[in-house]
Amino acid sequence: MHIIIGVLTAIAGLVWALHSLHNSGVDINSFNPFTWARRRRWEKLYGAKPLFNLEKPMEAAAVLIVGTLTQEGVITSDQKAQVVDMFVRHFHLSNENAASLFASSAHMVKNEINLHESVKSILAPCLDSLTPDMKDTLVDMLNDVARLDGMVAEHQQKIINSVCGVFSGTPSSTSKWG
Repeated sequence: MHIIIGVLTAIAGLVWALHSLHNSGVDINSFNPFTWARRRRWEKLYGAKPLFNLEKPMEAAAVLIVGTLTQEGVITSDQKAQVVDMFVRHFHLSNENAASLFASSAHMVKNEINLHESVKSILAPCLDSLTPDMKDTLVDMLNDVARLDGMVAEHQQKIINSVCGVFSGTPSSTSKWG
């Protein structure tokens, strides 16, 4: 009988200690290894910048193109119209979808100061699905965007060089933009 009373007292003490910890603000689930693993996996997946989770090649290309354009300063309406037209021609989008792609890409790169350092992380999720033709088209589009105002700026050239560096030596598949 005295063993049962000892076990019940130990269980009651443990419950009281956990209740007191909970009332003082300690998260009891932090002691659960399964909850910790799930939380860690969630943080790794969704804690990164949305810029680094672009799985569609078209979205990654649009971000790099708009990012190259924004490196020179404020985007004019003429520059925006030319880039939207470029999206319509190369990505085969409607004007409305191309304008939406431009707006979302501009939003993603608005706080990126050194975009050339992030090129590898931006292209990493979709690099395997880029064909050689898509890679060549992206580099051509980046060069066209960089020359919209005449001379290619130093920051723009760094982005183009970073993209070319990422593309060198990577195998590719046979998919289409999208």
